[in-house]
Amino acid sequence: MLLLGIGSFGKPATPSPTGTFKITEKAPNPGGVFGTRWMRFYKDYGIHGTNNPASIGKAVSNGCIRMNNADVNYVYSLAPIGTELNVVSSQTTDRYYVVQPGDTLFSISQKLGVSYDALLRENSITDPNMIYVGQKLLIPR
Repeated sequence: MLLLGIGSFGKPATPSPTGTFKITEKAPNPGGVFGTRWMRFYKDYGIHGTNNPASIGKAVSNGCIRMNNADVNYVYSLAPIGTELNVVSSQTTDRYYVVQPGDTLFSISQKLGVSYDALLRENSITDPNMIYVGQKLLIPR
């Protein structure tokens, strides 16, 4: 059985499914946004590589679990079709976003797919111009 602890893989509007699943389909070199490997585990959700390594660990996907190509290649080699997969949510990491250079509260709300006002409320922010790089923001559910 594979156990994946997920953090910010699916954006709040389209979270990664959690639970026990089985790998039902595998595809080598699917290309594009799927990188070097694809493994379906639930409906249209899968584990795959990426053509954008900077997106790893950010809440920007439609619910799939993205990995570096080298890592997904390794997991792919270990997991035949039918392999049980347990996807669990990490309660401490899936609710936070760390402010990056160039971020604004509006751009963060857009990136995470959450309401700008809810982001303000959840973090008790009175002046949206006072966020800073490295600040840890709680993502509203």
